[in-house]
Amino acid sequence: FDVVFCVVCCFVFITALHSQLALAVEGADAVSNKNNGSIANANGGDVGILYEVWHTYAAQAMQEVEREKGRQLTTELVIRSNGSLTLDDVYGPYNVSSDIYNVQPQLGFYCLYRKRPNDTNPPVPDCPNITKTATAHAKLLVDAQVDYAAVDITNWPSMNVVTDTQVIRPTEVLFEEWLALRNAGTATPLIAPWICSPAGSNTWEYVLKNIYNVGTYDDLIYKQDGKKIMFVPFNNHCQDDNVTSYIEANFGRNDVKVVNMWALFGEATYKQDVWGFFSPCTTSSGSFTTSMVGVGDCNQFPSTDSENNIVEISASGGYMLSQCSLPFASPGHMRGLTMQRLFKTILHEQPPHVFISSFNEHIGGRQAPAYNAAIAFNMGLPNDPQRNNVWVDTYGSEFSRDIEPTVEGGDVIYRTLVSCVALYKSGKTCADSPTSQCCSSADKEVWNNVWSLQQTSGSEGRLLTNSDAEKNTLLQEGWKEVCHVINGPSVFCVDTYDHDGRDGPFMLYNYNSTTTTPLYRCLNSTTTQHFISNSPSCDNMGHVESVLGFMATTRGGEMLRGLRRCRLSSGRYSHALDVACKDGEKDSAIYGFVR
Repeated sequence: FDVVFCVVCCFVFITALHSQLALAVEGADAVSNKNNGSIANANGGDVGILYEVWHTYAAQAMQEVEREKGRQLTTELVIRSNGSLTLDDVYGPYNVSSDIYNVQPQLGFYCLYRKRPNDTNPPVPDCPNITKTATAHAKLLVDAQVDYAAVDITNWPSMNVVTDTQVIRPTEVLFEEWLALRNAGTATPLIAPWICSPAGSNTWEYVLKNIYNVGTYDDLIYKQDGKKIMFVPFNNHCQDDNVTSYIEANFGRNDVKVVNMWALFGEATYKQDVWGFFSPCTTSSGSFTTSMVGVGDCNQFPSTDSENNIVEISASGGYMLSQCSLPFASPGHMRGLTMQRLFKTILHEQPPHVFISSFNEHIGGRQAPAYNAAIAFNMGLPNDPQRNNVWVDTYGSEFSRDIEPTVEGGDVIYRTLVSCVALYKSGKTCADSPTSQCCSSADKEVWNNVWSLQQTSGSEGRLLTNSDAEKNTLLQEGWKEVCHVINGPSVFCVDTYDHDGRDGPFMLYNYNSTTTTPLYRCLNSTTTQHFISNSPSCDNMGHVESVLGFMATTRGGEMLRGLRRCRLSSGRYSHALDVACKDGEKDSAIYGFVR
């Protein structure tokens, strides 16, 4: 399965947050240089972030919905409606077709397209509030001590009207706006594009001629060792050695360095000085994993040079190993736990370059599910007409790499980034600042793994446990783990040949609140049947063995999948995740919502 990366970019202005953001810098000795935009670091390292400018069509589609006096819906809002809305309601009533926003940025549905001077026939109207957007983004990134924005042009290798409208003209506008800010004495990050550049492509050529070789932009372009940096995706579809040579020659100027960057490649490629724009956590055997609870340190691979010196390490708000809207294909934000674990490696190693993914995708590519399983659809949308057109890179408010504050998701991931970068810039680790937003644990370690087990002979019912130790004991006693059916987790077994998955593992909260409800594991001592219940009386069929954890009472955010109890024809019990029980089984109402 070839994951198609559809990386996206937006721009946000959050006046209400500005006073909070200053608090999150947490004492780093960082100074913003208003002339070159770099952020001083005691160890000399820099921080880049993936930045998206491709929202022109989607933002203007949302503006059309507003003009029609419709409700501007996002994927997250549709999920939270628990079936009363569908994805068809986003654009269908307004005869509009475009990418669907997963969330709404706190600035609103913005874009950066502005026609060029003297353009009498632009393909689309100018986006509103461009200066406000660009100014807000510059402040958010400078406050986070991010040195440069890597503008994603990875899906547009050739120049045409769509390429120009979606990414090239917005990139030029970003240069124009941030140059104006710098000329007015306001700090901004530097900029470097990330361009798909196979043989026969020409987008890279346009960028060199019209941005890199325009003298007024020279101080705004990200450089290493005096050379302007252009990122190129390191894959068979986007990288060609001859084109790389042309880019670096830059029409005889020889002032450009190409940095190869991609993701989900093996350790051997990292050792070729190829950067990861995101790098997953790994298991002790070196396999990628989406598991964040009950596992060891993250230990994502660093990029190293020919002498095995670490060059770059990445961190992200989240990541995916498969299509991110499928269960456990992405770890999700987990209230900053994912970023915290990734940054632990960075703070320990202090690499010269850190790359963050990503600031503001919000929309992204969709495709048919890569797995033929009953639960392989957009989580939380079991009955939606678009359930099988799944998202690859970003989904809802939780399962996303994005860091930009949003209406539905808030700003906790942004604040975690601010805290972590401040520690990196000052050469510190969590041992120096254990209660910082980057390092605190009580607010992030709020999850229970729940394993599903089945006896290998006799009973066909299921037993659920939140204890790894109990799970291992039961396996030794002849029980069998019911595996997850989609690649990603390592704390649960995975069997992609199983085409069901509804009775597999899941996650719960480990604390109770006004928005959660307990899930009980019950036992009927007479029949020795184990079953789950949302009642402390175990529905008068047995007694409570344990509290497995706590379900969300509403669908959305961190908990998308409905949990049901199923009574099998044998009289034993199982469960179903996000779909109904199998034919012939008695289906309870949804008890609550799980991960």
